[in-house]
Amino acid sequence: MTPTEQSEFWLKFHRFQMRYELMYYARINKALKAQVQDYISTENLMNVNSAGLYIVLLDLWKTTGAAWAKHTNPGLSKKAGGQMGFSERIVSFMQQYFSIDLLNDAENITRTTIRLIQEVLSEAALDGWSFDEIVKRLIRPDFTAKRARLIARTETVGAANAGSLLNANSTGLELNKIWIAARDNRTRLHHREVNQTVIPKDAKFQVGTSLMDYPGDKAGGASEVCNCRCAIAFIPV
Repeated sequence: MTPTEQSEFWLKFHRFQMRYELMYYARINKALKAQVQDYISTENLMNVNSAGLYIVLLDLWKTTGAAWAKHTNPGLSKKAGGQMGFSERIVSFMQQYFSIDLLNDAENITRTTIRLIQEVLSEAALDGWSFDEIVKRLIRPDFTAKRARLIARTETVGAANAGSLLNANSTGLELNKIWIAARDNRTRLHHREVNQTVIPKDAKFQVGTSLMDYPGDKAGGASEVCNCRCAIAFIPV
């Protein structure tokens, strides 16, 4: 891919990702608010659970992954066999490969919710707040909104790139993949360093000290994944 083609591809990816980020932001924010309500209703942090959030995350990955794979690589799917339709096949792959990881993600996010509630409770104990005052703090829009935006962006980028890679792997074609970094000055140093790197589709990108299959791959850890806006594309060998 030429530099111009890479820029055009990233802009296409960015527009797609922003659309799905906005779509799922509201649902993730609602799930986080439900976790807060779990505590408010029972005054027991043990009742804050991840079930509702997991359902949203799994739907996000299946929907976003299938949509981006089909949107960007329709030609690749022609050589993939099987009785299932294209979207159904990618959705099945997404659930097969990522459902357990997403369950762990939902649990980790829920633990963060609990920690943030505990911080409010600690402040309340020091300042002598009433329970009504605690509730007012917990239901403020900014208690969940910023986190919901971060989660929506991080997960839609990971899901889109994972779906694209799963589709490429399913074709049986010999392909290389290229890391295309976000086109602005907010891009991480490690992601600028790996930008334009071309490797076989089954290889891993060296991103700082991490090995990653694609932008948003959780193997990179939070420092390489959260708020990432990079993309992968595929090049026939």
